[in-house]
Amino acid sequence: MSNAIDQNALYPIREVARLTGINPITLRAWERRYQLIEPVRTESGHRLYSQEHIDFLHETLRLMDEGVPISRIKAVISESPAQVMQSQPSTAWSDSDSGPLLEKIRLALSQLQVQVLERQLDRLFADYSLNVLRVLLAEIEQQLQQQAQHKVALAFWHNSVTRRLQVRLHALYSQTVLPSKRIVIYAAAQTPEYLTKLVALFCFEQGYQPLEFAQPIAFESLLQLAKPYAMRGVLFVDAQGTATAEWNTCVTQYASMRTWVLGSDTVAELQPPSVNCELRVAEQWFAPLNL
Repeated sequence: MSNAIDQNALYPIREVARLTGINPITLRAWERRYQLIEPVRTESGHRLYSQEHIDFLHETLRLMDEGVPISRIKAVISESPAQVMQSQPSTAWSDSDSGPLLEKIRLALSQLQVQVLERQLDRLFADYSLNVLRVLLAEIEQQLQQQAQHKVALAFWHNSVTRRLQVRLHALYSQTVLPSKRIVIYAAAQTPEYLTKLVALFCFEQGYQPLEFAQPIAFESLLQLAKPYAMRGVLFVDAQGTATAEWNTCVTQYASMRTWVLGSDTVAELQPPSVNCELRVAEQWFAPLNL
């Protein structure tokens, strides 16, 4: 049987989600908010997508990883499609895109303005991919840490971002059909909760159903249960780089389990404790899991 792509074929939304890694909820939102693509509609109203749509979505993801806001994608591709398709990937983005938005967020945080912050978070989470979003959130976090009254602003910030991410996760967990492949997320002590939620979103994007855990549950306890419960792998979130001894000891003991350590830049200097363990610095957190 030929594996060649049928350029005239039409694909249902779940197949497009599988081919692109974009959740159906996100696809519908992009269509509704930004008119990014216009799928063919069946008589019953179901969406069907062409290969051209799928190619456009792949290009959309590439541009978003370069920092182009989703609200600008259609215009960028329309203005110069050939140039966009041939351009080389870049990890940089223009401050003119994110700078004004981040400034409004910082101002809302300094004045504890809930409604203003919620509106800006709407834009932030709608416009940027997880890779870029992680960097922008870290930038805000770092600036808040440097402020004199940072504890109040940080608490306000963490609560707001965590709440926003939880809403998105609730929609994903409430789907009629959840991904059958399950994966565990374990957060080290002192890991901001919103980072765990961000990793959970990433797992959904990768086609996995994430199960989130943190202390007082012991990491070793989760590794013991991972195989009996048919978990595909375990992600250890150690953003502060403070739990090296914990994950190193446990992963060595359970070397057959597929594991990832999402750590700080210091993990680049370490050796994985098993051949089934992958150590990722911050900028690599959301690279494909390739299970």
